[in-house]
Amino acid sequence: MMMPKNTFLLIPLLFVYCCQTTPVEEDLYFRLRTEIYPNEGGSIALKDGLYKSNTLRTIHAKPNDGWVFDRWEGIIAGMNNPTDIIFYGDHDIRAVFVKDTFNIRTLAGGKGKGFGMNQFNYPTGIAYDQEENLYVSDMHNHRVQKWMKGATVGITVAGGNDYGRAANQLNEPGKIAVDPLGTLYIADTENHRIQKWYNGASEGETVAGGNGAGPNLNQLDTPYGIALNNDGLLYVSEIDNHRIVRWDHGAKEGVVVAGGNGRGMNADQLAYPMGIAVDKNNNLYVADTYNHRVQLWTPGAKEGITLLSAQNSELQSFNYFTGITIDQSNKLYLSDYENRRIVEFDIENKKLKIVAGGNEDGDGPNQFSHPFQLISKTNDFILVADAKNNRIQKWKLEE
Repeated sequence: MMMPKNTFLLIPLLFVYCCQTTPVEEDLYFRLRTEIYPNEGGSIALKDGLYKSNTLRTIHAKPNDGWVFDRWEGIIAGMNNPTDIIFYGDHDIRAVFVKDTFNIRTLAGGKGKGFGMNQFNYPTGIAYDQEENLYVSDMHNHRVQKWMKGATVGITVAGGNDYGRAANQLNEPGKIAVDPLGTLYIADTENHRIQKWYNGASEGETVAGGNGAGPNLNQLDTPYGIALNNDGLLYVSEIDNHRIVRWDHGAKEGVVVAGGNGRGMNADQLAYPMGIAVDKNNNLYVADTYNHRVQLWTPGAKEGITLLSAQNSELQSFNYFTGITIDQSNKLYLSDYENRRIVEFDIENKKLKIVAGGNEDGDGPNQFSHPFQLISKTNDFILVADAKNNRIQKWKLEE
């Protein structure tokens, strides 16, 4: 049988047509160019270079010591730091820093009461990590916020899922501590437990209490103050048990290290203690709140030693110590709650002075309203959780 003329041409032509492929569309990339002004002011934690189209990235300006982030300029403009950018085109961005010449400034919050990322609702606890990122216990928002160094907005790193007792929830968190690895320890006050949140975790782990409110050693009753010693052992102040307990690694029960003998003002008693600090020698300093005094409990002691009280003060009477910290020079800093001030007490020479506030209740830059926890990162400034003003204040200390 003879094939129709020119039929043989169909086979190669059909083969060529079937094997043709649609060209793959190449990915688009856009360039990020950043500038820092002035050069010594800080750095940007997002590298210059090419980024794929439609990619969402976070850009963060980190001020150097002695500088403060001021604003973004260029393709993004504003004062939110960190902030997100989407690569729809090339980005030219400048981070502007200014000299930190402020004696007093708001380090976080100060935007009114609220649930926004730049707001708080009664912040009571603060802590610093090794990179000087700030952590804030946002009590009535039932969350802990992380403010990266130089940030003007926070990131929720624990809780924030309404109040409750699930592993991803908190209920009126009090004070907090952070270890060298960035692990958070949270006094989950109304859940009567201490929650440990690893860096980046979506849930917490109960490491103390969690067995309901009560006086037994496997229980906590309204835990509020919290501290870690150099070995990472956990100290907790229990407001309604009038005691301080230490929880060792993996322990199922705590060990009473101060108080625990009912409410009172004897040497072996405490009254609603709210703040604690531990020094390098494991000496325990207690803000004995309702006794208006500071008690020193040495390791193994059965009684406390009064370092400071309303009865022996050279200043006006103290009125509820709520927070306490100790710095590298063996100085104590205390939040004198009802007097709306912070006092410094030099343990070595017994000198006492007001270093912040003391200007009546208010929201002015030199005032406090409900000062709770405070910390001293270095010897030249303190940070104060100014709860009712919903802000964290940084005060430079005078020489």
